[in-house]
Amino acid sequence: MKALLLVVFLLLPCRGWTLPPVRVAFSLDKPPYVIHETASGLEVELLRRVFRDMGYEMIPVFQPPARSVRSLELGHVAAMATINNMPKFHLSDSYITFQNFAWTLKSKSIRLNELGDLGKKSVIAFQNARYFLGPEFSAAISKSSDYQEYAEQRRQIKMLMMDRVDVIICEERTFRINQEKLRKVSGHPLPEVEKHALFDKSQYSVAFRDKIMRDLFNKSLKKVRQKGDLKVVLNRYAD
Repeated sequence: MKALLLVVFLLLPCRGWTLPPVRVAFSLDKPPYVIHETASGLEVELLRRVFRDMGYEMIPVFQPPARSVRSLELGHVAAMATINNMPKFHLSDSYITFQNFAWTLKSKSIRLNELGDLGKKSVIAFQNARYFLGPEFSAAISKSSDYQEYAEQRRQIKMLMMDRVDVIICEERTFRINQEKLRKVSGHPLPEVEKHALFDKSQYSVAFRDKIMRDLFNKSLKKVRQKGDLKVVLNRYAD
């Protein structure tokens, strides 16, 4: 009887079975790329599809980048999204491209022709920007007497609109979405802005603790990209 029950059990459909979970660290709210409230966003959905192809159910963990690095070091998460330089871990192939700009109020007529010009201004950037945007940027803002980094990018945009900072560094799609949200909340037109193209496009990867998992991710990323799944997600969040 026990043998018969075992056979029946093995033949039952596995609808109730779930994929093993894998915890992946993401930044705090960064619409449209990361939306904490709904555990969604362009980046979250892109990576969810890749991990599902690998045979995992991705569990997003939302926290500031500095804490995510520590979580990865301690093994509290298996991977961390949106990385372009982290030698101590195993980086995947690039899965997304960002274009950062320097933003100023048009009324202030600020000229930014090169990164060195940032040293003369008060600047707010996203957390760990000094690390992600390279040595030339780091050298430039080291000369600024007022440089800050915020994990919450909506806050830096609000600071610009209130004229409490000369320059902010922000990815364009993130800036436009948060700018519109602030406009709706205020109920009034916001000050006009100018964007300054001081940065090259940035390719971002996923950092893994485990090299084997990184290699599996690269294979699934290629497969999902060839199937057109990534393009579907990108189109969903297109402007």
